[in-house]
Amino acid sequence: MSYDILIGMTKPTISQILTSLKHEVVFGKAYLTIAKGLGEADPVVLGTGRTFFGLTIESSLYMAQMYAAKLYDTTRAAVTVQSLIRAAKSQANDFKYGTPQEVTTALKEAETRINGLNTILTAIKDRRNQLLAHLDPRTVKDPAGLASRAKLTFTELGRVFSETGVVLNELSRLWEDVTSSMELVDDDDYLGALSRIAEAKHVEADKYEAEFKQTAPFPRPITPRTPW
Repeated sequence: MSYDILIGMTKPTISQILTSLKHEVVFGKAYLTIAKGLGEADPVVLGTGRTFFGLTIESSLYMAQMYAAKLYDTTRAAVTVQSLIRAAKSQANDFKYGTPQEVTTALKEAETRINGLNTILTAIKDRRNQLLAHLDPRTVKDPAGLASRAKLTFTELGRVFSETGVVLNELSRLWEDVTSSMELVDDDDYLGALSRIAEAKHVEADKYEAEFKQTAPFPRPITPRTPW
């Protein structure tokens, strides 16, 4: 049995595509939130586990970029936002909560939003192909070169998830009368752990200063003491 025939037999429904793509957006945004939040965290707190926090930031950035890349992957048969758009165009008459004209309008707006991401998506694709999924010879030879060839900021990566979320929600509303928040519950729960580490470092400094009657020879966290 040929690959194309096999793929045709297992073609997902619009509902299944929507569910999978929403998952990619939600988790991609969560990884981005964690990477950005930890990157801006109290350096004294992060210093208690430099390797752990350093690798967590790096891996979260890696995963956020990979989730964004998967949404617009060009690999044959990959399920992507473009897959959803093609399916919606071919099944415009089957939407239960929108007329064919409403679906057509939503698809035109979706394509406009996606076209506005082209420069960002090119950078993400280059990063995916030259470092994240594959180790390109150019990257090996000049590791810093990729950063200049495929510039990408937190804001730009966040925009990919935000704009894609709008597209998915609009088509989801017309297809099944459902929209999603596109946020992972408690994606900032790491803040509680950071706060407790900061307080423990303050207590450590307090004990030293009480015992030796001098300022602790190690820095206190920038994070203020908890009031209890």
